[in-house]
Amino acid sequence: MAQGNDASSLLKEFYALQEERVKVYQDLDKGHADYLQTAPNYNFVAYRQVVHNCTEEFNRISNRIIEIEKVFKDELGKSNLAGFIRNVQDGEKEKLELTADLQLAKQKVIDEPSSEEHPAELADIKQRMSTVVEKITSYLDDLKYEAEDLLSEASDR
Repeated sequence: MAQGNDASSLLKEFYALQEERVKVYQDLDKGHADYLQTAPNYNFVAYRQVVHNCTEEFNRISNRIIEIEKVFKDELGKSNLAGFIRNVQDGEKEKLELTADLQLAKQKVIDEPSSEEHPAELADIKQRMSTVVEKITSYLDDLKYEAEDLLSEASDR
């Protein structure tokens, strides 16, 4: 599973895992959009399977990233990089929680179209999601900046 325990390999694996996470979010979003298309008699069984598959993937990715964080902190003595990875993980956890809230809010808008409360709730969650995504991007930029030397050393070999 690991490409090696040197810092450069671990960083590359971390970025690859982040890319995988983006794809899982795309699958989850598509599954939810498909689910909403089945309103008013929602196909919950199919959606539940999508959520199950995505949850397994999120867990796999998260567990491996936690392992990478631990190697940076405990084995390589690079607590600064471990801290950036922890910040990304915390942001991703918040993003996933907001994703669930967002999906519920979207369904409420469909189920209760006359409600004035639900569109406002949906807009609020979208704004909070945007803020979290900006934080994650900032953490990734910080990590990239901090790790530039490690990655350039590896490419010089």
